[in-house]
Amino acid sequence: MYDSTKLLPKIQFKKLYELLPTPYQERRGRKRLLKQSLLNGILQVLVNGCSWNNIAECGASSTSCWRYFKEIQRRGKLKLIYEVLSQRMTNIEEGSIDTTTATSFKFKHMTGWDGKHKKIGTKISLLTDKSGLPADVVFAKGNTADITILPTHLKQTARRRKKLLNLDKGYTSLEMRRKLRQSGTYVNMETRTGDYIHKRGPHFKLKREKYKTRFFIERTNGWLKSFRHIRIRRDYLPSMFKAFVYLALIIILIRQT
Repeated sequence: MYDSTKLLPKIQFKKLYELLPTPYQERRGRKRLLKQSLLNGILQVLVNGCSWNNIAECGASSTSCWRYFKEIQRRGKLKLIYEVLSQRMTNIEEGSIDTTTATSFKFKHMTGWDGKHKKIGTKISLLTDKSGLPADVVFAKGNTADITILPTHLKQTARRRKKLLNLDKGYTSLEMRRKLRQSGTYVNMETRTGDYIHKRGPHFKLKREKYKTRFFIERTNGWLKSFRHIRIRRDYLPSMFKAFVYLALIIILIRQT
């Protein structure tokens, strides 16, 4: 059987095992496979980036692992577990937002040409707290501008207080900064030469000490890309790709407990 410690340490594997739902056992019929074996196969696909048909012996067939993963995705369990963990573990009074693009084949849904990175892909936008823990995630086509994703983050975290947001130059918008300032959120970002040249009054200031914490969201994006299945999107259905991202974010949160 494939050694699960090559995928996750024992403590993290145990915590993930306790969070995921147990396969339903009918009163009559074939006995269900062990959840530990199913999770072993799923993690091989996520961490190693192999296809379902190429997973090593783990006590369950590749078809059984795929069916279990698809079922918990269909029921929305992975998204629910991630949202509960993120609300419990993160404080976004001081946070950061940034995007990363997962290279993708030219699928019909949720893919586009990312001109910045010169590739077809799917954008993953994260909102993290000041220590880099993921508090919210948004998915979009590769050709979607970062500034257009920001309102979705604000909507999904509307009931959570945000005093300061660290953003990069891709989010430059005078209207956005004024709107957030009215709602009590200070936008901390660098400005390019010529930005807000017609603005009256004092220019926006950069709090450099606060801006240094933006390094942590870059680190979190690196952690997310360390899962090989997410680095290159091979899932035709966006729902399956999202499910793997949610699973990876759950693991990132578990590591910090």
